[in-house]
Amino acid sequence: MIRSFLFVLMLALAGVARASPPSAAFYYGPDIPWRELTLFDLVVVEPAQTDSPPPDQVGRVYAYVSLGEVLPSRDYAAGIRADWVLGDNPDWQTRVLDLSNPELRRYLMDRVVEPLWDQGYRHFFFDTLDSYRLAATGEAALTAQRGGLETLIQDIAESFPGARFILNRGFELLPSVHDHVDAVAAESLYQRWRPDLQRYQPVSEEDRRWLLDRFEEVRRDYGIPTIAIDYAAPEDRQRAREIADLIARHDVIPWVSNPALDMLGVGRREVLPRRVLMIHGTPPGQIWEQSELVRFAVMPAQYLGLVPDIRYHEDAMPAGTLRGRYAGIITWLDEPERVGEGFRRWLAEQARAGVPVVMLGRLPVTAGGREASVFGLSPSPQPTTPPRVVHQAPGMAFEAPLPGLLDVADPVFLEGQSRQDWLTLAAGKERYTVAAVTDWGGFALDPFVVRSVLPSLDSEEITDRWMLQPLDFLRSALKLPPMPTPDVTTENGRRLFFVHMDGDAFPSLAEVRGYRNQAAGEVLLQEILKRYRVPTTISVVEGEVARTGLYPDRAGELEDIARRIFALDHVEAATHTYSHPFYWREALRHPGQASSPDGASLRLPVPDYSLDLERELSGSARYMEKHLLPEGKSVKMVLWSGDTVPTEAALATARENGLLNMNGGDTLITESAPSWTLIKALGLPKGDEYQVFAPNQNENVYTGSWLGPYYGFQRVIETFRLTESPIRFKPIDIYYHTYIASKNASLTSLRKVYDWALAQPVHPVFASEYVSKVLDFNRMVVAREGNAWVVSGGGDLRTLRLPEGVAPPALADSEGVAGYRDDAPGPYVHLSGGRARWRPGPDAAPGLWEANGRLTAFQRHEEGLMFSLRGYVPLTFTLVQPPGCLLRHQGRTLNPVDRAGTHYRYRSERRELDELRLQCRP
Repeated sequence: MIRSFLFVLMLALAGVARASPPSAAFYYGPDIPWRELTLFDLVVVEPAQTDSPPPDQVGRVYAYVSLGEVLPSRDYAAGIRADWVLGDNPDWQTRVLDLSNPELRRYLMDRVVEPLWDQGYRHFFFDTLDSYRLAATGEAALTAQRGGLETLIQDIAESFPGARFILNRGFELLPSVHDHVDAVAAESLYQRWRPDLQRYQPVSEEDRRWLLDRFEEVRRDYGIPTIAIDYAAPEDRQRAREIADLIARHDVIPWVSNPALDMLGVGRREVLPRRVLMIHGTPPGQIWEQSELVRFAVMPAQYLGLVPDIRYHEDAMPAGTLRGRYAGIITWLDEPERVGEGFRRWLAEQARAGVPVVMLGRLPVTAGGREASVFGLSPSPQPTTPPRVVHQAPGMAFEAPLPGLLDVADPVFLEGQSRQDWLTLAAGKERYTVAAVTDWGGFALDPFVVRSVLPSLDSEEITDRWMLQPLDFLRSALKLPPMPTPDVTTENGRRLFFVHMDGDAFPSLAEVRGYRNQAAGEVLLQEILKRYRVPTTISVVEGEVARTGLYPDRAGELEDIARRIFALDHVEAATHTYSHPFYWREALRHPGQASSPDGASLRLPVPDYSLDLERELSGSARYMEKHLLPEGKSVKMVLWSGDTVPTEAALATARENGLLNMNGGDTLITESAPSWTLIKALGLPKGDEYQVFAPNQNENVYTGSWLGPYYGFQRVIETFRLTESPIRFKPIDIYYHTYIASKNASLTSLRKVYDWALAQPVHPVFASEYVSKVLDFNRMVVAREGNAWVVSGGGDLRTLRLPEGVAPPALADSEGVAGYRDDAPGPYVHLSGGRARWRPGPDAAPGLWEANGRLTAFQRHEEGLMFSLRGYVPLTFTLVQPPGCLLRHQGRTLNPVDRAGTHYRYRSERRELDELRLQCRP
């Protein structure tokens, strides 16, 4: 009976991988990486580092509990009586407990286990089970301690039904407690940490053989998996991988970490960190969103698959060991003299620990100073003659030539480093390293990162230009391994496409033929929304259309137009706020004023109103649901107004009221300003919140702030093209205001944009679905398991881009992979849900090549595929299928409309197809 239960448990622990043994992770540090830990089957955390596990982790993770020793710093240590203590453990500065004492056992259940149970923990990792051997002497004393431990563990199991345990050693306890045990762990199979000597030490063959024998007995006699916890220096990740591989060869689950177990180590699975710490120099009170770091560096970091954690250099830095949790650190500072000594020391410590550091703009450390020694930076004298180029890498002068007059902001030279120089200058006998990739990371100094370029024959606009190729530089400097990259631009091989409208000027009177002096909203309804039936997110400003707003006499007319718009099936509802704040921070500082002291408009002058975030966001949404939306339709999101720089409090208010959010970012790349500096980020973290940016901008910026030319919005097609080729940076988002429908030229330009977009092979979605994909981008976890890839996310984002060096998947034995598309601008892997696992291929198995609808079901079997698709337009999809396969739906064979080799394209007038079956018999 017990063996059968444990066999079922083992299968359950295998998770997404059918044949994969369970994986384990131990993390005792602060800032618990909950998302990354979801990829492991057996997860142990230090509960003192968090109030409670996240809702999706309740009942899953194991809480660390020391039964045999207590640290004086534990919150329950003060209640430990002196007669409950056997002795001390000097190596860890702990007290060894007398577990033969029933009062102590009751105390531990009441003060340790029960509070954890109340927090949501149902699984426990019992540590220090053999510590009594440090103090108890004689067989009788040892027997009493073992009996006390057995009784304690059995009492916990009886008092907390369903509790499950992992034991650290405790081999002699298993005959009595194995019914409740999920795994047995032990430390130091190949490499141990000696706290007394403060160094790592190989385990002797004799000690290893003894432990392997005990592990074998556990697996043989009880069918319980075993775990070895070994230790390696954080900076020596390769050694950790080697040890983990050695452990796994013994059918033992490995976990290799640092002695404090406060880093994300290496086990059967190794999470490839996606978080990157990005440090700016904009002081509090100023708009850090306009810093060079945010304007320029966040986009390429996100394209490389990284998730920014953005902080000011005087902010508290992440606690614990960053190695394994963070892919690296990027600084972009322009006033290095403001950088404190504490930050410089901390940065040098991270570099010593093996965390890649990339310095952009100005150096945060002083060349020749103590902290600079780890970076190998030596000061050079200021040049007395104009510098000249002595070495220039191909990635330099990326978007503009080097200036004729070369400048050196930080005169330094890199010494004693294995490196790849990107730009080296010389003046007289002195040399200056301006940009380089080093063994610790890399740096690129002003003005050779981004510089402003004046108008020329090729471009009439003043704009910034990348002086180095940012993707190549960051990829190389951060030592990023080739890995599948979450991608929000694409689904099922097609570029995402959606429409969203800010509701500004809904009441404005049209100059359009046939609609003169009618509201622009009416023109939009008749000329655009009824003609182009694609997913569209429409917002209104309550203060413009409601009876409590600026135009009460027209409210009946305006609300009627809005109701007819929101009644359309292909229209999704969003709020554009109540009073349309133009400058969010300033408006919140002066809630009772519609204008600032200098006369600038802060928001619409709605009568008798003082700005309130709840009223602006959830209040306007509830107004829409009560007065404008048909039954069953709800407001999905808020589209930020004005400067689109909401505060963390505004973002929190939206989230707490169930509203997604979008707008901001200012992606404005055009043929006259073809710079990647004008392609902006997916969004920005703000404290615990996240602002999602619009993929591109609206007609206001293409029409000279609505001063003309009014046909200018058609230039957004240039933006769409330049963010598609040679690299797909963005989806297609037709983004405009209501007033675009008020003029003949602007309305004509909007039709041209729609017609162009719908002529492309796109995958239509709603704006809320795109926002959900961006949020899922931040949550997604990628790991290696041997030569296989394992990914986990929320299921909203379904695409992974494969960089050079990552092979397409072998589909036949994959999990959660529907197919892939390996032509430009991919390759893209199509996921069927939130979790996937695959080995490198390719193989000849059938799969999905592309589709304009979303997979709602997918199953691979020996004879072929079963899948379902749902979209917003008539479905079209392409399968890669061997000769002789037949696609059937509801008993009827579907014939392809086109074929190219093994690629079969199908089309249907339906928007949903359930249980399509591709049958491929040998």
